[in-house]
Amino acid sequence: MRTSQKGAIIREVNLSGESSIYEIEFSERRQYAILEESADTDIAIIGGGLTGISAALHLAENGYSAMVLEAGKLGTGGSGRNGGHVCQGWPNDFYQIQRQLSEQDAKVAWDSGMAAVNLVKDRVDRYKIDCELTFGYVEAAYHKRQMESLDEMQREWEARGYDAFIRLEDRTALNAHVDTNAYVGGLFDSKSGHMQPLKYLHGLAAAAAKQGGLIYENTPIVKIKTNHFDGYKHLHTRSGQVVRAKILLLCGNAYLADVGLPSMKSRLAQVTSSVLATKPLSPNVIRHLMPTGAAVADCNAALNYYRIDAKGRMIFGGRASYTNIHFGDVEADLRRRMVKIFPILKNAEKEAVWSGKIGITVNRIPQFGRTPDDIYFVQGFSGHGVALTGQAGVMLAEAVIGDQTGFNVLSSLNHMPFPGGPLRIPALALGMAYYKLRDRLKI
Repeated sequence: MRTSQKGAIIREVNLSGESSIYEIEFSERRQYAILEESADTDIAIIGGGLTGISAALHLAENGYSAMVLEAGKLGTGGSGRNGGHVCQGWPNDFYQIQRQLSEQDAKVAWDSGMAAVNLVKDRVDRYKIDCELTFGYVEAAYHKRQMESLDEMQREWEARGYDAFIRLEDRTALNAHVDTNAYVGGLFDSKSGHMQPLKYLHGLAAAAAKQGGLIYENTPIVKIKTNHFDGYKHLHTRSGQVVRAKILLLCGNAYLADVGLPSMKSRLAQVTSSVLATKPLSPNVIRHLMPTGAAVADCNAALNYYRIDAKGRMIFGGRASYTNIHFGDVEADLRRRMVKIFPILKNAEKEAVWSGKIGITVNRIPQFGRTPDDIYFVQGFSGHGVALTGQAGVMLAEAVIGDQTGFNVLSSLNHMPFPGGPLRIPALALGMAYYKLRDRLKI
């Protein structure tokens, strides 16, 4: 069951007052210019995260020039602040997609989801991106019901030809990857893994820029108007410039402020997640706790997800808030969660803590869409975005180029608006409270 924040797309909201560990260690990253003059372009992309930059790169690889407009710096939103988990597939049971599609279209959707991690690997190899990409992933079960859910997922995926799972049937088998008494078993996936996401994002951006893509930072778009006489979308920046674009890609996920389409806003909700990074642990402790270097996520509705990075730090995420208020002591809560799994880390020193928001849909499947006047969008990766956002960007770019097969299949999926109107956030929080209680009661 893949309904997690393990690769969560997190945007900085200064809840903890600290930068992410990725920003701290990658201070030499390239800076891109601010747009200072009005301009015309065939294709404009709002959002310089993994979706937008991936779309720009794919367009550049195919001879199309696009202009990327990022409100802040590349990666100061979610694509440079997430948990760094690189996961196969879609964020929910594939049944949620399959039941709405024909057998042929379901195969297209399945293949699109499975292509996401291969895309990461291919781009890292092609463009020599040093982003610490490491393979090995464990889905960990706290109790029998969660183990049964993992077994069901394994049967479903293997029936479609997936061959990377190894069932970890008990604690002894699990402890080969993660040494803890917290779980009863799990599922090891050799084709998922983890990486330093900000370095990956900047590697993609450098490749796109080298091939003719235009990237602008600190250029927020505050208004979009469509001119029905010339067909251009007029994108107004905060400082007064206007970009005229024939085709527009909205790739800001939950952070499009007032420029998102109404059909997008009603089908997306924000959830806040937090991450703690310890100072580097000793090699002996690392070999004891996580000997194979695999990343781990548990199966709870409000899960914990963690990994050891290239510098030996525990990168531990979780603590999902569905009200986005009253955060309390983020570090203390994350530490409590971490120590419950690894008591030996009780006195581990903190290097950084940060929090931010991700976008989720009702069915936890990304929403793809297009308007009659050539505005394309995708949103709602529901905590599964590090690999899938890049694949979504390619699908948007392919649709613009002319191959709309995958895009049309995904955009045909029905996405319900969140119920509750002005009460939608309390309603969402109440619903998640039920699932959290269910996890605690192990039912």
